[in-house]
Amino acid sequence: MIGFSSMNGSRYRGGALYQQTVVLAAGLAVLPAFAVPALTATLTVRLQRPTTAQPLAWDAASRVRVRLVLSVDGITHACEGQATGGIRLNRDGIEVSSYVLRYEPIWGYFGARTGVPKRLGETSLASYTAHLELDVLTGSMQTEVSVSQVTLAAPAIPFSSSVAFNATSSASEEYGDNVLSVSHTAAGSDRAAFLGVSAYEPTCTGTATYGGSAMAEIWDVTAAVGGYNLHNGGYSFVAPAASAQTVTSTLSASVAQHIIRCISMTGVDATTPYGTPAGTSGTTSPMSATVGSVGANDLVLDNLILLAESPPPTIGPDQTDRGSITLSSIVHGFGSSQPGSADDVMSWTTTSTIYGWIHRAVAFLPVAAGGFVIPIAMRHYRERWG
Repeated sequence: MIGFSSMNGSRYRGGALYQQTVVLAAGLAVLPAFAVPALTATLTVRLQRPTTAQPLAWDAASRVRVRLVLSVDGITHACEGQATGGIRLNRDGIEVSSYVLRYEPIWGYFGARTGVPKRLGETSLASYTAHLELDVLTGSMQTEVSVSQVTLAAPAIPFSSSVAFNATSSASEEYGDNVLSVSHTAAGSDRAAFLGVSAYEPTCTGTATYGGSAMAEIWDVTAAVGGYNLHNGGYSFVAPAASAQTVTSTLSASVAQHIIRCISMTGVDATTPYGTPAGTSGTTSPMSATVGSVGANDLVLDNLILLAESPPPTIGPDQTDRGSITLSSIVHGFGSSQPGSADDVMSWTTTSTIYGWIHRAVAFLPVAAGGFVIPIAMRHYRERWG
């Protein structure tokens, strides 16, 4: 390995943390660790892809697994993707210059039932570092690796009772293979987790696991909207372990953009964790989903895959963004939560040019016993539909 440089990003609101040229044969290479600012909101890994102008020694027979590992006082959290070499083209036939893996480390209440959310780095007592692991699965490769970050405080939203948001972790990759994973830590009582998956081109279906166990599919929608192939997946997992676990989205095809967002909650009923999902698709604003029969103690979550020009869409009233991501300026994988006491409509609006979208939403339901009062409308709904 040659050409190493590293920069401590503690003074930056955004900027480079790490850069290195690597020449690797088959096997695992662990690159040197570097410090991460406590308020880091996003880490972006870029591997230079081969192009006609810069062929590189990374052909289509060579495949690498990319793992970005964060260490907080010795406890690790990770995001993982995979990419195959060779020249890759986007929808317009233009050569893609980089494989991109983005990681939004977990942020939230970390099990506390008071106060406001924190970033992962704010939980450290002594150290917060990161390193890259490049596992060349087949062949060999030469590429330029870089890591950059964006610093941003977590949203100052006070904790609320009933079914309540606990924490969220997000990741994305561009022009990789079809498997993307992220670490997530659930905390608190009566836990449940939701995974939203957004993907663009080509047609695909998906599955998901939490800590190696299959997640329940709430929806798995693939459609050609406005002539573009979009995928929107929603999955649930009840009683996740109160420790860092790997959450993995696997698609049936390698896509141009792949976005995942894991949200954990407290106060969720283990027998009937969620209601009936709702959603629509289209090519005009607003992007809206009406869940219906939502109780005051529910928590409504949504997942939106939107193909539209910048700027990103505006979130609906009473909704809180839970780790939305925009890739290549026009591919938006957005998600939010809303208290059931506010409304049953989840919406996003934009004045930008829209090419297509798929939007889905679902209400997570409160524990049936233990002091929670289920509204009459909610009781009728659950008696009828289970």
